[in-house]
Amino acid sequence: MERIPDEVKIQILSFIPLSDLCQVALISRYWLFVALDHSLWRYIPTNRRTTDEILYKIIERHPYISEFDYDHSSKITETGLSRVFVQCGQTLTHIHLVYCDVLSSDLISILVEYCVSLTHLDVASNPCVDDSTLCQLATCQNLSSLNIANCDKVTDGGLEMLVSQRPLRKLNASYLLDVRLRTIENLVTFCSQSLHTLYLDGGNLRDDDVGKIGQLSALRLLEIQYCDEISDSGVAPLSQLTYLTSLRLYRSFNLTSSCVSELALKLQSLVNLVLSDCSEVDDRGLVSIGRHCTNLEDLELTQSYCHTLTDVGLCAVLLGCPRLHHLVLKGLKGVRTFITLIPVLERRSLTYLHLGGCQNIPVTLLETVAAFCPDIQIFGHYANRVKGSDFVSHCLNGATQDGLSEIENG
Repeated sequence: MERIPDEVKIQILSFIPLSDLCQVALISRYWLFVALDHSLWRYIPTNRRTTDEILYKIIERHPYISEFDYDHSSKITETGLSRVFVQCGQTLTHIHLVYCDVLSSDLISILVEYCVSLTHLDVASNPCVDDSTLCQLATCQNLSSLNIANCDKVTDGGLEMLVSQRPLRKLNASYLLDVRLRTIENLVTFCSQSLHTLYLDGGNLRDDDVGKIGQLSALRLLEIQYCDEISDSGVAPLSQLTYLTSLRLYRSFNLTSSCVSELALKLQSLVNLVLSDCSEVDDRGLVSIGRHCTNLEDLELTQSYCHTLTDVGLCAVLLGCPRLHHLVLKGLKGVRTFITLIPVLERRSLTYLHLGGCQNIPVTLLETVAAFCPDIQIFGHYANRVKGSDFVSHCLNGATQDGLSEIENG
């Protein structure tokens, strides 16, 4: 260990949490010196034990932090946060203030004035965030990522003021009741070439509104909550987003297999796909996904105990998507035996399989597959972790031992 350069040791320590780093500092004076290197204290998380005094000591010793994460259970006051912004504002690039009880318009003013390097701001679920807050943030020259999810006072007007001055790369506007067509039009006008990640609440959106999202040509990730009133005619234009790698549509009751097939045909770069409550989608949609989305790694399908999706469609996905590692299926009543294909294909990429509500899959079949594929986390009908059948595991181990004996005696 003594022969390893300090730079290498610091690089290794950068991968452990700060709580463990503090334990390393207690080993000796030498390790205290190594553990207190400024580069290891770029990210400062807080917890319920963090007070203003503790925070002052950290930023006094490490004034060059680049990321600050506020915990709503901490004892930090508005005075403590303002001191962080003032003393570390030159280097702070990422600030997370979710459920921040002490956040105020005055504190936002201090943040905007001193945090000149700020690129990412998370102020989700803060009742004090409104249109005036977004007007203040519009003056942040380097701001490119903003999370204002569940900030009820934000409207189309505030977002227009922001995006007209700051072409964002990432915007989370989930659970915003007053965000409608005007916001999408402004995003198309001012952020069509920059925006690559977008989270929206579809509760107030209609087909024409969602269709305009297809003009955000740089989009890589799109998530829309509450797609209750959105049908094929609204989702179909999303097939123009040729760079899209992640598409998540929740409560997509009106989405049909025809639209899913069109999306699969034109969005062949998809890596992550979520279709929640897709009760109108049948095996034809899954066959198209298996045929065209060969890069798919993460697939989540949810139905309200329907029979439209069966083993036929899921077998097509398993056969056509060799990179699939995360498969979540909930409420698929028509699924029974497709999982027998998993050990046959020897899909080493598949590591997670959730079958909550798929009540027609026999438990014994799940246990058998779990025994054949011990590296896959399998969760059954009641979201319980499935363990491999002892009998099958014993038989497999016995066969392995017999094979080894034959090789040794050969």
